[in-house]
Amino acid sequence: MLHNQSQMQDKIAQVKTFVNENVSNELLKNIGLSTAILFVVIVAQLLIHEVVAVVDAIPVFNGIMEIVGLVTFINFTRNNLLTGEQRTALVEKVKNTYNSVVA
Repeated sequence: MLHNQSQMQDKIAQVKTFVNENVSNELLKNIGLSTAILFVVIVAQLLIHEVVAVVDAIPVFNGIMEIVGLVTFINFTRNNLLTGEQRTALVEKVKNTYNSVVA
């Protein structure tokens, strides 16, 4: 038992050393880039929020978008979910897309 505990402590020490030497250096090298990306994401979110608020304030456009959403939902359901073959094909398409993005 003591031998295994010693090995475990050695492994933990190796991992700590690896993290301290490698990960910290990479983070410090890319801190400027990471900060810039974070800033751009925050600004983009604020802009998107304002655009959506303006579009939502237009009374006619809001109703039109609800109708477009309903028609899209009905069309998707009719084309992909009514039969077992359609559902199987949709699942396969999703799996293939997932594998192409992840791989």
